[in-house]
Amino acid sequence: MCTIGRTAVGTAFNAHHKADRAGLPLRDGQERKDCGSKRGRNSFLTTPVTAKAIQSLVKEWGAERQYELITQENYEFLRDSYIRYVKLLDGEPEPISGKSVGERIVALYHAVNRLIGNETGVNIEQDAGRLRFRLWRWHKWGQCTLYYFPVKFIEGLNPRLKRMAATFMHDLMRGNGIYTVLDCNEFDFAIDCLSEPDEAFPEEAETRCRLSRSYEEGRIHRLLRQVCCKRYYKHLDRALDRYAPRNGYEEELTGLMKEGLQFLHPEKPLMSYAYDPYFMENPDFYPISLESQVMVVYDEQDPVSEFLKDYLNSYYQETYEIVPMETLDLSPDMDRTFSMDDDYPERFFKWADRFIYHIT
Repeated sequence: MCTIGRTAVGTAFNAHHKADRAGLPLRDGQERKDCGSKRGRNSFLTTPVTAKAIQSLVKEWGAERQYELITQENYEFLRDSYIRYVKLLDGEPEPISGKSVGERIVALYHAVNRLIGNETGVNIEQDAGRLRFRLWRWHKWGQCTLYYFPVKFIEGLNPRLKRMAATFMHDLMRGNGIYTVLDCNEFDFAIDCLSEPDEAFPEEAETRCRLSRSYEEGRIHRLLRQVCCKRYYKHLDRALDRYAPRNGYEEELTGLMKEGLQFLHPEKPLMSYAYDPYFMENPDFYPISLESQVMVVYDEQDPVSEFLKDYLNSYYQETYEIVPMETLDLSPDMDRTFSMDDDYPERFFKWADRFIYHIT
């Protein structure tokens, strides 16, 4: 685990002048290509609701389908969802007025916003032409924090423990939708920068070129692909129970892996908590995806990882990060209210802090 933002000598601190997600207004609509729910969101309500409601909005869904979103059917679905949620809270619904369907939808939005209070946000989403209210709230997680899981430690383990550690990292990735640095969008750029010749420091340039080749087709590449694609134990928990640690390092490592078994096959993967409530169509800078902040790397402090940290640190100054969110879609037949009882992201990151600290 590391915190974005460093001085020239490497002291960690929070990034300066970054966009603060806590200071952004609650907006009612959002979308991002790469993270969060893949169900379509629209720019219908991607800015704070204005007094003048739009009367018609046609949006595409898929390659060929188009839908009119401002319809009586959608208004009735939103209205019935609101009434159902009020009843679950043992309250009384507000009267909804408006001369047009668009005005009544805006009035419903404000009624839901007043109902849920300041701690929870509400967006209007669309799914194949169906509008629905979505409630959301942040899980607790440090701002500007990267959880880079380095796998270099596997190389120093004995063969049996090496296979268990590789299986553990494989299952951790697959169970939570985590990728390796080889698959991140900035990897090719980082490699190109490493491969650039530097006549002033030829020895350093050669070292960087060797590292670049190792990432592209050598030992580092094989190790990252190994943890990504191969597992050695069908029942890792049994293998860990049977293993007798040889020293204090192995004892703590196996203990952390046993504790981390709860995160290998979760009901809801970590990446499925990603949600961006502040969508802007064609922004100058897209938000930083959760996949870019939680990643498997080779070495947390080698030039490739350092390049990614520097890149994200500069990018943070222009945008904000996607963080784990709890969400709830309202519907006329829902049977529960919004809650933050699911603490999976919090438990994951607390464990990840200790695990990453130990293996580095």
